Amino acid sequence: MLTRLLPFIFVFLWSSAFVSAKIGLEYATPFAFLGVRFFITFLLFGLIMVVLYLWSSRQASSQASLQVSQNKKSGTPAATKDPILATAIVGLLLHGGYLGASFYAMASGLGSAMAALIVSTQPLLTTTLAIFLFAEMPTRLQWAGIGFGFIGVVLALWPSLSIDPPVTGIVASLVALISITIGTLLHKRLGGKISLMKSNMIQALSASLFFGILVLTVEVPAIDWAAPFIYSLSWQILAVSTGAYVILMIMIKRKTVAATTSYLFLVPPTTAIIAYFGINEPLGPITLTGFAFAAFGVYLVTRFQKP
Repeated sequence: MLTRLLPFIFVFLWSSAFVSAKIGLEYATPFAFLGVRFFITFLLFGLIMVVLYLWSSRQASSQASLQVSQNKKSGTPAATKDPILATAIVGLLLHGGYLGASFYAMASGLGSAMAALIVSTQPLLTTTLAIFLFAEMPTRLQWAGIGFGFIGVVLALWPSLSIDPPVTGIVASLVALISITIGTLLHKRLGGKISLMKSNMIQALSASLFFGILVLTVEVPAIDWAAPFIYSLSWQILAVSTGAYVILMIMIKRKTVAATTSYLFLVPPTTAIIAYFGINEPLGPITLTGFAFAAFGVYLVTRFQKP
């Protein structure tokens, strides 16, 4: 039951990130905001790793003599090294490239709707590349679902699309699109070669270092530690970086790339609904129609995925 609910929990948490980020950016510059977010996330995952290590060490000590005797009889397989560098690159792509470029695009004047629309083409690009990289050939119904999902995103964002978008914002959004696409495919390639907690800790560390460099070189950092910013930062860390992102990593490992990324079609319309109730942004019938198209598209992709 929980496994079936995970994708919908992910969509809600991932969508809420855009609303909470919009609130937080009123009190902080984008790279400083992201740098603090991922440094605290790194410390949080590091603490979890320490607790898990102490617990596992206590469990292992009680069975040490038995394990030693078994190893002498049968031998132990050679330990494989964790792909630390590749995991750090995934963090740079998914956190640094995707979020950093998206925040910069909106800070440069690109509307959040247009930025979301560009990034929402990611399932199309990722699914196409997965055909060549992982031999994941979507069915015709899945391709139809991807089409319905994209149409749904366009409909959901149509009322708020910018008429004259800035070129720098468009370029930054394309960088975000390429970053999340390559990052998703690389993480799929890593598979189960590294534990989930260690992977997230390394990714958060690489992202915090990346944003630290940007703060020192291209941004004049500023943070107002007002209550709304603290609430926004806390939600970004606990609900998004710790909750939604972990669920995304689990789905990438368990599902096909097409099925996993198709849920991103639900993010823009869900964000519009959350913004309507949370910060009183307008919500019209066209947006709701887009949500229906996106939901139907996701159903086709996930319902008819190959085993």
